[in-house]
Amino acid sequence: MARYAYERLSDRSAEALRREGARVFAHAASMQLFELGPLANEFGGVDFEAVRAAIGSRLHLVPRLRQKLRLIPIERYPVWVDDADFNLGYHLRHTSLPRPGRFSQLESMAARIMAQRLDRSRPLWEAWVVEGLEGGRFALLLKTHHCMVEDEAADLLQVLLSPDPEAPNPAAPPFEPRPQPSARELVEEEVLRQARLPRRVVERLRAAQREPERLRHELLQRAREAAEALGYAFRPPVATPLNGRVGPHRRFRGVAFDLAAARAIRQATRTTLHDIILAVVAGAVRRFLEERLVSPAALDFRVSTPVGRARRAEGGRVTEWVVDLPVWEKDPLLRLERIRKLTRKLAGSSRAIRAADLMGEGGWFGTRLLALGARALASHTPVNMTVTNAPGSQVPLYFAGARMLETWGVAPLREDLGLSVAVMSYDGRLFFGLNADFDLLPDVDRFASGLTASFSELERNALPGGHG
Repeated sequence: MARYAYERLSDRSAEALRREGARVFAHAASMQLFELGPLANEFGGVDFEAVRAAIGSRLHLVPRLRQKLRLIPIERYPVWVDDADFNLGYHLRHTSLPRPGRFSQLESMAARIMAQRLDRSRPLWEAWVVEGLEGGRFALLLKTHHCMVEDEAADLLQVLLSPDPEAPNPAAPPFEPRPQPSARELVEEEVLRQARLPRRVVERLRAAQREPERLRHELLQRAREAAEALGYAFRPPVATPLNGRVGPHRRFRGVAFDLAAARAIRQATRTTLHDIILAVVAGAVRRFLEERLVSPAALDFRVSTPVGRARRAEGGRVTEWVVDLPVWEKDPLLRLERIRKLTRKLAGSSRAIRAADLMGEGGWFGTRLLALGARALASHTPVNMTVTNAPGSQVPLYFAGARMLETWGVAPLREDLGLSVAVMSYDGRLFFGLNADFDLLPDVDRFASGLTASFSELERNALPGGHG
């Protein structure tokens, strides 16, 4: 039995690390706003030590948070090892907004924080506590490299948030890091692993023979996906003001909508919430292009969006859809109907499941789905934008007794995409988080306004007496 412990990264996670650079970051991020509640200190700020104690008491529930990367010598393949020098004080940061502490100031601070690359010599996450927000609130900004989030693994917020405001901090066991392998042991283990690969291939083939129908479906599905990807590669999207070489700096904007209104539109049009989100984005893109004096007529505008797959098909993984948004369509209802037909076709071919089926009403899965979505979208499929939908709880949740009020997602940009849209739902509202390149989209506020106008237009047309 080995006296040391380590875990290889998945091929997808290793590829994400390889692609990351000074301009393109492979971390997903989120920003939650809370009431101060029991976390208020005597000066009206945040009791940072209480926050630290609450987070520290749950780290053992997510072991990856105390692991860091090492590379196998010669092969240079990354593996996870326990960080014997783990220091929570490095990962947990404390800052404050200048007065008056408006949300726009928080957006600017969030953009700067999200544009900083994570230190690869330490566990790949950071949590920022931001106080000074007007209205007796504070924010928690969480950055997590999406190679840390596997399909079934919890994330930090998932174990921090509870529907019970009186939930106690669990007694955390002491952290006892497992010994790391030496460079020689890593090489020896890798040689043995490579030698075992042929036997594993035979075992998988035998298992597949016992389930021929499943094997046939998966082979057909992968062939279909490969053909679609090849087709998009030969038909690249047209250039738009939303596309170009991104730089290292970011802008962030948030727009919120009433979830009840979106559900009413869904019921009236017999579509899905994901269809409505895509239709609202399509309307905003149309307006933005027109303001930039670009005609959307006959424009091939594609978005990449992650969806969950049926567990039997792909182990419950999140996969990528490419959707041609009908930004050329003037009528908002026809736009929505065209999107509905496209997504139904995609759902039928890839055995997709509703994102809502991945969670319970009282749990928090939003940030984990956001990170999984970021992993799925870290591809070279030629698109104009990414749109991630990560549903969350519809009952109030609490962090150390402080009620969560809002939640915003920040999906990473790709090399040539100047804007990504991350949508999170929580407690009766839809939160659209816009992560934009600083130079490509100095007018990201206009896109945010376009989202509001697009949602209102769809509501007016879909609902009798809709007022928007």
